[in-house]
Amino acid sequence: MNNKHNEMDYIIQLCACANLRKAARIVTQAYEKQMQSTGLKVTQYYMLVNIARHKEISISKLGEIMLLDQTTITRNVHILKKSGYVNITKDKNDSRTKSISITDIGLIKLEEATPIWLQIQQKVENGMGEEKYKDLLETLINLQKSIE
Repeated sequence: MNNKHNEMDYIIQLCACANLRKAARIVTQAYEKQMQSTGLKVTQYYMLVNIARHKEISISKLGEIMLLDQTTITRNVHILKKSGYVNITKDKNDSRTKSISITDIGLIKLEEATPIWLQIQQKVENGMGEEKYKDLLETLINLQKSIE
């Protein structure tokens, strides 16, 4: 019995997936609390940034960039459309593909939300220290590559 208990403790303490998910939830909650006044979830903010960066992007390409399934992308894009932040049109070259572009209202929302995002981002970086933060990013990239 004691051996099984020790094995379970070992799994709980060292599971990369569980620990990363837990850390991701804590970080996400902190970003979303800070960004609450904008009405944007951190995922929606990140979507707007990507849409603005690409000018016009397909739902599937946005999903690839953000590593989110099509259902999650579509649901959030429709929320952004309902708020007037994005336009959804049929692709000029392929009528089956939907293209997303940011509206002027969406750009204004980004201008409002970005300083708030920068504040929480700075808090995270300062809390860890610049070197540790850079190491964390490098470690996360290496982890992704090692599993792919």
